[in-house]
Amino acid sequence: MYVIISRHPAAIDFIRRNDARFLAAPVITGNATPDDVRGKVVAGNIPLSLAALADEVVAVEFSGAPPRGAEYTAADMVAAGARLEAYVVMAFDYCVTTSRSDGY
Repeated sequence: MYVIISRHPAAIDFIRRNDARFLAAPVITGNATPDDVRGKVVAGNIPLSLAALADEVVAVEFSGAPPRGAEYTAADMVAAGARLEAYVVMAFDYCVTTSRSDGY
């Protein structure tokens, strides 16, 4: 199953225009939950803790400075070098040990 997570209409449009898998995908515009992403292919920029639950995350990335501060258009995104990049994220238990004499 595919889902888009974004509150930006231009980003939703950009994702749908650039990855046909998301043409009919539902859109979550609020805060996503683990159940919203677990086992799904997710398009949008989400926290790593949620990305680790998804099967794949398709993120919107920019080669230039991303539009910020005001609502932007898909054309603004293209002008800023927007592209989609796919990731698979894995979480694992992190264990810190302090064996250095300086405490770091």
